[in-house]
Amino acid sequence: MKAETCLPGDNMLPKQKRPNKGKSLIVFPNDYTVIDIETTGLDPSFDDIIEIAGIKYKENKEIERFQSLINPGREIGDFIVELTGITNEMLLDAPSIETVLPRFLKFVGNDTIVGHNVHFDINFIYDNAENLGGSSFSNDFVDTMRLSRKLYPKMKNHRLATLAENLDVEPNGEHRALEDCITTQRCFSRMRSDAEASKELLEQKDSLSLSSMIIAETSNFDLDSPVYDRTFAFTGTLERMPRKEAMQAVVNAGGHCTDGVVAETNFLVLGNNDYCKAIKNGKSAKQKKAEKMRLKGSDIETISEQVFYDMLGI
Repeated sequence: MKAETCLPGDNMLPKQKRPNKGKSLIVFPNDYTVIDIETTGLDPSFDDIIEIAGIKYKENKEIERFQSLINPGREIGDFIVELTGITNEMLLDAPSIETVLPRFLKFVGNDTIVGHNVHFDINFIYDNAENLGGSSFSNDFVDTMRLSRKLYPKMKNHRLATLAENLDVEPNGEHRALEDCITTQRCFSRMRSDAEASKELLEQKDSLSLSSMIIAETSNFDLDSPVYDRTFAFTGTLERMPRKEAMQAVVNAGGHCTDGVVAETNFLVLGNNDYCKAIKNGKSAKQKKAEKMRLKGSDIETISEQVFYDMLGI
């Protein structure tokens, strides 16, 4: 049996809010199940799963598939119909979550889960499993979005469609659960090859960037937040919290972080540089770079620590 390929940084994980939730791993297992769901919205407390799918692999070979629509017990809105192609007529005779979920959990068993932005899927499955009075969905999991951010940090974003395009993977459709499972698996296979080819490079110290270790602890983002889908970098020492906690707050609000000032950076947060001997003329190298980029027309702003907290609503 071929040994699993691992990337550095495994087990550097944030505290989990769901106590029995599995661990997010940086690993390429040989035995696993790829999963995906479609839902009526983003919040497991209010929204429902309307489709669930999985593909089981042993020794990296597909052995079994699972797919089912799920009747949420109410009509779904036009936006979800347009996004997924799942109509109310299709769901009318579909089984309920009470029928489908136990079958799905039995199908998955104790496998390691693989999925793209898989925290979203796992949170829905976890909460529904608990609501049905069953055991917690505690499988460890591999998030291909997290792998993508680590392996391809310069990619413009890490959505599944973008990742597939970047890896020359032909998408097998989009916004249907089984089709997204297939696309995710194809990307996962390519990432495995890339990780093996660049293993020595990935083991270098500079690959262990702080920002690549930070993952969101929630999928319930406020889309109107000034932090959502914006990218932050930090310079100096923050007065109210460690930098890692500040980065965690950003990604928990649906934002992104970079360790340095790069083309994607929208905000540079200024901490205290008083005790940094490398500072000259009162400005760090990051601040000087941000100012030069701003003069050249980049969408980047330098903000104070307090403005940063105001944006977060802290």
